[in-house]
Amino acid sequence: MPVSPAPQPTQPVKERPVIVSPPQVIIPDTVRKEDNREVKENATFVDKLYYGGSFGLQFGTYTNISLLPTVTYRLTDKLGIGVGGVYHFIREGDISLNNYGGRALLQAETFEIGDGAILLHAEVEMLSLEYLSAFNAGFYETSRKSIALPMLGIGYRQRIGEKASFDLLLLYNVNEDRLNPYSNPVFRASFNLPFKR
Repeated sequence: MPVSPAPQPTQPVKERPVIVSPPQVIIPDTVRKEDNREVKENATFVDKLYYGGSFGLQFGTYTNISLLPTVTYRLTDKLGIGVGGVYHFIREGDISLNNYGGRALLQAETFEIGDGAILLHAEVEMLSLEYLSAFNAGFYETSRKSIALPMLGIGYRQRIGEKASFDLLLLYNVNEDRLNPYSNPVFRASFNLPFKR
């Protein structure tokens, strides 16, 4: 009687490994490149606000203290509008004068140069000006006058980090009133810092 061969152990069938790709994460395109700088398209109002300004100090026989703070809003990456205050304290001998007011400004960045840009600047300063109206034998009287001071000019903006910047401005004062406190050209150095970093 024939004997059937012993059953051979069956080899387990090798299953092909299932490759599961990780789920695709879609990152919204909220950042775009413009002029080699990253600009947030969905920036809030505060993201576009900057504070800064300039100041001047001179002490001695003639004392002059100038404070010009500003708040600027970036309409675009190149264009900004702002408002600010103005205060000048002047003392010479026994005579002290105080000038104060406000200003509105418009700035536009034009040609890029390295890490900075050429800046066009226009502003109107409204100043309550105190001036010497009478002086006789050590006694003096002062009067006050409101004066509008339009200024136009050009400058250079040096960027510091991602958002901050430092401006050097050369301005021309259009008002030729004899009481005009500025002599042409007007030179200013100012800084701009973001409210939100």
